Order: sequence, then structure tokens, then C-alpha cells
Amino acid sequence: DNLLLQGTNDNALRNVNVDRLPNTTEGAEYFVSESFPNRDVQFLSSGNWMFYITDSYDDEYVYNFGKFYVVENFVELKTEIQDWRREGNISSNNALDRVENLKVHFNLPDSLTPFRVEHVEVVKNLEINYAQKILKESFQDNKAYEWDGSNSFTFITRDLEPGNEYRQVNLNDRNKYEYPITRAHFDGIEYSRFYQLGERDFNGGFKLMNKNNEYADYLIATFEFAPPEKIYEDIFIVGSFTDWEVLPGYKLNDKDGYYSISIELKRGIYDYQYVTGNITDDNVEDIDWRIFEGNYWETKNNYSIFLYYKSPDKGEYDQIIGYKKITR
Repeated sequence: DNLLLQGTNDNALRNVNVDRLPNTTEGAEYFVSESFPNRDVQFLSSGNWMFYITDSYDDEYVYNFGKFYVVENFVELKTEIQDWRREGNISSNNALDRVENLKVHFNLPDSLTPFRVEHVEVVKNLEINYAQKILKESFQDNKAYEWDGSNSFTFITRDLEPGNEYRQVNLNDRNKYEYPITRAHFDGIEYSRFYQLGERDFNGGFKLMNKNNEYADYLIATFEFAPPEKIYEDIFIVGSFTDWEVLPGYKLNDKDGYYSISIELKRGIYDYQYVTGNITDDNVEDIDWRIFEGNYWETKNNYSIFLYYKSPDKGEYDQIIGYKKITR
């Protein structure tokens, strides 16, 4: 989170507008919708920010939190992207070496200082917890940095894995997906899609049933998955319902090679996928995003590109001075 956010408890919304949901809605009673910035909450500087939903009487009691970006587009980013093969490494399956070669070029305005340019970050779809960072260094695996000694910069990555289209679960049909407990899919257990390109998705998003629909319930949906062979790492489900963060609490339960997990979800459509990893100190490490999902150049993704600058203001902080979103 942005260093500027520390000690800004006054930058908070205290009087929240709450709407009551229809009496027939199961699993929730109230609905809140707010847009920012507003009179109470202001974003005075760009950068990486976090929001917290806390108890009204105790700010230390956090119900939930999230991350977002605030950008200032001072610098125009020019991009080139093309299909590529990962250099310096040959995998056992050549599908694993399919990557995108992304070049980000810009000219820094004279009003800014070249040595304060920090780095470029690239986020695939909504996977902000796993942004790829291109540093201002000459020697990086499958990455590069070029500077002409003046105002011209180029950051390059040849390591963007396109992956696959995400899986989807659609819980809108109340006759098929009955309250309160249901299977996520009734067409059988899910399997690996390593050799199967998926159908178009929401690029990591979700679409909830309208809050005024009397059947917009919260269900317990059980996901079932069987890997093609014995897996020695843990298997997790990750998706729009986890904010695309691989979390220990979303580890699937293993029973004789068949894995399952039950998750509370509001009726709607959600993107998700399966990954492997290892839990260390309440974090999931060594995440493999491709093992069950494959890796295809044909996959359509959004890439968000952020240019960071070490601002000299307010004790120095990482300011975002350039932003561009591309679809590949």
C-alpha cells in the first residue's frame, strides 16, 4: 500500500448508505454501494492503495480489505506485443514456453528527473497480487531495460504467460442450483484443461445477480476436481471470489485423488481456475498456474501497465505517472 496512506484515519467514510435486500433473499440482509473519490474519501496522490472495511466502533477490527491503483497519466506509454518463446529455457512440454514479448517505450517530460524512474509493472487481467515487475536493471531473466542517457526509456519482458481462458461457474438458475447447498457443476467432476483451449471468459471478472432479484441468494457451492495424475503439492481454487489471490483457506480437500471444496457464493457468474502450490507461514508459494489450465497464445487477456516514479514530494513515495491497458 502507498506510504501516504499511513495514519490517514480521517480519510474514511463513516456514514454508509445501506439498502435492505428483498425479504426473500437468503444469506444477506443489506446492500452497500459507494463510489470514490467523494466528499469524505479523497485520493490526493497516485500509487498503490488499500481500502479497509472496519467495525464502526473499532478501526482495528477489519472485516475485509482490498487493493487498487490511483494513476496520474503524465507520460504516454507506447507498447508493442507479440507471441514469443521463452529464451534460455526449454521445458519438457513446449506449450509451457509460450509467452508474450511486451515492449513499453516512453519519453520522460523535461519536468521530471530520469534517475527517479523506478520500474514498470504489468498486471494480467485482475491478478494484481502477482504483477510482473520490470526493474531498471540490465541483467534480468527474460527482461530488459534500455535508456539513452536522456529522456528515452524502454522496458521489455519476454516472460508473460498467456495461460488459458478461465473456467466459469454460473449459479443463476435457481431451479438447477437450489438454496442452500449445491454442486458448482452438474455435468461431472472437473478435469485438467492443459490440452484444451477454454471458451471466452470475463477476463477474471464476475457478474452478480441483481440485488433486487428475490432469488439473489448466497449458496454453498461445492467444486470437484480430479487431476490427471498424483499431485504432491496442494491444489487450490482461485478466482474472482478470492480477488485472484491464492489463499490457504481455498485449498481443496483430497480424498483418494478426488479434490473438493465448498464456497459461499452469491448467485452469479464467476471466473476461476485451479493451481498448485505450497503453504508456508500462511502464504501460498511456488504457485503453478499452468499445470491444469495450459498455456495458449490464443487466450485473450487484458494487460494493465503501470509506470512508477520515485516522487520527491512528501518524504518520497512510488507515484504512478503512466498507465495503459491493452488487450491481446
